[in-house]
Amino acid sequence: MSNLLFSAFIFPGLLYVLVWTVGLFWFFRKFMAALHKRIGPSFNGKGGSYQTLFDLSKLLTKESITPEGVNPYLFSIMPILAVLVAMLPAAFIPWMQGQVVINSNYGLLALVVLIGIEPFLLFLTGFGSNNKYSFLGGIRILTQSISMETSFILSALSPAILFGSLNLTFIVESSSWFSFCILLPGFILYFIALLGLLEQAPFNTPDAEQEIVYGFYTEYSGTNYFFLQLAMFAEFMAVFAGAVTLFLGAYKGIFFESYFFFFMKMMGIAIIMMTIRAATPRITLTQMLVFSWKYMIPLTLINSAWLFIAKSLWFMGA
Repeated sequence: MSNLLFSAFIFPGLLYVLVWTVGLFWFFRKFMAALHKRIGPSFNGKGGSYQTLFDLSKLLTKESITPEGVNPYLFSIMPILAVLVAMLPAAFIPWMQGQVVINSNYGLLALVVLIGIEPFLLFLTGFGSNNKYSFLGGIRILTQSISMETSFILSALSPAILFGSLNLTFIVESSSWFSFCILLPGFILYFIALLGLLEQAPFNTPDAEQEIVYGFYTEYSGTNYFFLQLAMFAEFMAVFAGAVTLFLGAYKGIFFESYFFFFMKMMGIAIIMMTIRAATPRITLTQMLVFSWKYMIPLTLINSAWLFIAKSLWFMGA
């Protein structure tokens, strides 16, 4: 019971997600500022480290306004539900050797399902806002997630095809430099697909301020807006940790195994994502749909064929 409570509230639970959110949000601001040759937060705390805490405390103390005409229960529950669902994948991730909350033989399937259902919850936040801009942002999320879902699932299943298991712990223990080279095309496709699922540049069409105000966020404020932001960063953690677990050997290092390597690999993926966001313009929804259905899905099918060939040649005993 004590281990369950520790996992739920400390690591990899609520406290870990809050620390990750504050740290990544601050790093996001400073890194993007450096790429854009701006200063970023610098006055409150060393390197502006307190600024994120002040921003979060401001959101938590501001009034959460519920617009007229909305279902108040749906409007208020969806942000909390989005946070809970975004945190659940952490229970299946082997963060360190022998430390996984749920060591299931279907962990990879659970990871894919929980990550894939999050955009639908965000769609419901826009649907329940009684605002045409929020509804349009929600429709864009649903359209984008459906178009990217097939590519995401097929690329995420790459290690399962190669190693013959859906158990995340087994996948990590079976990984090596040789398997990484074989899985590299799948990793690239997984990364591109997760940019679409996370609504990150160049696929950040659901909250395009120039077109639809602020997408599904438009009517949210105060604590509810804080929960939606927390859900977004918790989803960042889930997909980054999923990529590290599936393709990069999780906690495995050069000479020893440690959570330090897991964290550094996650930050490496975050840096790549931020660099792409700073350097690429947003594409249109039509361009995203064409790219997904015309290019991404055929490439993931070709990658699956390559993995079956590689498995028959070098991993027949897996």
